[in-house]
Amino acid sequence: MLKIQSYFLLCIGLIGLILSTGGSFVYGQDISRDSSAQFFWVNGGLGASSFGVSPGVSVSYQSRKSLVSVRYVYNEEFQILGPSPSETVWDVGVLYGRSAKVSYGLASISGGIGVVGGVRRGKYLGSSGWFSSNYEKLTFLTVGIPVESQLFWTPLSFFGIGIYGFANLNTEKSFIGGLFCIQIGKLR
Repeated sequence: MLKIQSYFLLCIGLIGLILSTGGSFVYGQDISRDSSAQFFWVNGGLGASSFGVSPGVSVSYQSRKSLVSVRYVYNEEFQILGPSPSETVWDVGVLYGRSAKVSYGLASISGGIGVVGGVRRGKYLGSSGWFSSNYEKLTFLTVGIPVESQLFWTPLSFFGIGIYGFANLNTEKSFIGGLFCIQIGKLR
């Protein structure tokens, strides 16, 4: 019983302390814009995907923990003496996500909506040479769901280096990959 009375008195004491300090630990809201919590950068890099070689670029804006990005990724099938045409797929996407930013780097994950297009092989049309086969060239354009992740080390306030992971889920040619990128912008 003594224990319950002690907890009750402790709770009454804490409530009294809160009320004596103005009723809240939050005394007001700052309505000014804190520009130190806003960052802007451009990523550009080269890597590989489920198709082969992949260059890509993205533009990102971060305000506090919210991240908005626009990206372009192009994927081309890696082949030396393979069938013609080579399969390609690209996407342009607008993404929203969350970011954890510290002075020496950032990590983020985002998803959104995008447009996906490319070329894929259709039916076989016969041999056109000794090493290659000739296939019908089919182009496509569809809507996709792009996803990205960023993991960057930012040794300078305007320069970073890191890994950019990407994927797109769509009805024609879904893909996944990663880029080794440089990052330029307002990073701190």
